[in-house]
Amino acid sequence: MIPGAYRNIALIGFMGAGKTTLAAKLAERLGWEWADSDAELEAAAGRPVTKIFAADGEAAFRELEERVASQLLERVDTVVALGGGAITSPVTRERLRDGSFTVLLDVSAQTAWRRIESTAGDRPLAVEARGFAELYDARRPLYQATADALVDAEEMEGSEPLLVPYSRLVALSELPRMVGVRRPALIADRSVLRLVGAPVQPFVTVRLPAGEAAKTVAVARQAWTRLADLGLERGDVVVALGGGAATDAAGFVAATYQRGIPWIAVPTSLVGMVDAAIGGKTAVDLPGAKNAVGAFHMAEWVVTDPGLLETLPVREWACGFAEVVKTGLLSGGRLWDMVRAWEPGRGAPEQRLELIRRCAAYKAHVVAVDPQEQGFRAVLNLGHSIGHAVEAAAGMGRIAHGEAVAIGLLPALWLSSRVAGLDPALEDEVRALLRHHELPVTATGLDPAAVRDALRRDKKARGGRVRFTLLEAVGQPVFGVDVEDELIDEAIRRALV
Repeated sequence: MIPGAYRNIALIGFMGAGKTTLAAKLAERLGWEWADSDAELEAAAGRPVTKIFAADGEAAFRELEERVASQLLERVDTVVALGGGAITSPVTRERLRDGSFTVLLDVSAQTAWRRIESTAGDRPLAVEARGFAELYDARRPLYQATADALVDAEEMEGSEPLLVPYSRLVALSELPRMVGVRRPALIADRSVLRLVGAPVQPFVTVRLPAGEAAKTVAVARQAWTRLADLGLERGDVVVALGGGAATDAAGFVAATYQRGIPWIAVPTSLVGMVDAAIGGKTAVDLPGAKNAVGAFHMAEWVVTDPGLLETLPVREWACGFAEVVKTGLLSGGRLWDMVRAWEPGRGAPEQRLELIRRCAAYKAHVVAVDPQEQGFRAVLNLGHSIGHAVEAAAGMGRIAHGEAVAIGLLPALWLSSRVAGLDPALEDEVRALLRHHELPVTATGLDPAAVRDALRRDKKARGGRVRFTLLEAVGQPVFGVDVEDELIDEAIRRALV
């Protein structure tokens, strides 16, 4: 999944991430050439890297590395594996932004050290494990800020890699460059506009009601009319600013105005950054049916500024964390470990950055495999089937979406233990985790029959039946599971008090 506007692919990442190995595999798959910057550098200098460092010092090496990288990044239809420190050069980072699709090979410091320990003597900056880890920590922010995509390189050895586009973690000041010469129409949650102002100049603005109230056909019609009055054309672009509801609604307007115009998603909530704004599902609601009218319309960019999360109320952060819990259950591994250990609140900026990036990368991975939910993408519905039914039965807006997901996760885990062999202890662990983050685990005052009726009207139903996404274990989802009516009824009862 490589955007056609780029002339080459550049692989970045720490020592031991596997950049050279992946470059060769990708080039073979694409029918392209490939190049390794360290090998090209050694050929140009006539000496190995260790001798350049020893004789000339690191500054001279970086200068030569910068020149070699600039030459390689001018090549077309080439996969370029850059050295681990290449992105420390501002010149190289600018070259990457100017025409390269930049892929971060994500690997932990421990895995990277294990892979290179036996050859550490050939790497001047890999003398001992502690210094190696400190260098890794220093470079991580640059890797994350530079990349357009991610490959989980932890278990890449012996497997076929997959490029995973993910939300670009940048400041809002980057938006004008992404918009380019096009005229942007800013479709934004009016409450967010009051907090952050308008991020794009020049612009025209369509203001949306806050929250789920934005997701109606009436609001969409007002937005279409406004865009038409302003003369917005297919060559222009919609910029969607706000939480998950705002990007859903604005993306739907972009998908349908003049049969589809480009759009850029700028999520300002945690649920938007980790889930709602990624994947091109755009929609509005009907009475009693969430996301019932919509389209698949991929955003050109998902621009995520984690600094915006400082403006979130505590409840909104918690609602987003329900999607984080869901994603951790689906992904397993490092992300699930982070979720289990996360204390209520936003956490330290660097931890928050990793949490968002890992969730966004998992969502984008699933979308890249199955863009229009013909199969595997259905795993993302874990907890959503009963959760959406609870949300609809309560009346749209009465229960926040993230709270509905939290409520829906537990009956999904209960069904998983009855149908898919999941360890029942996980349901208790997740219940305690949700409560720790002040999320509801049941809904009050709802009629089970109303929830059951809303479930039958779910847009994913076939023949009046919803197939469920369940877990066999953490990190092992199964989808399309037909569950007996008696179990569904009991699962709904367990979600209500």
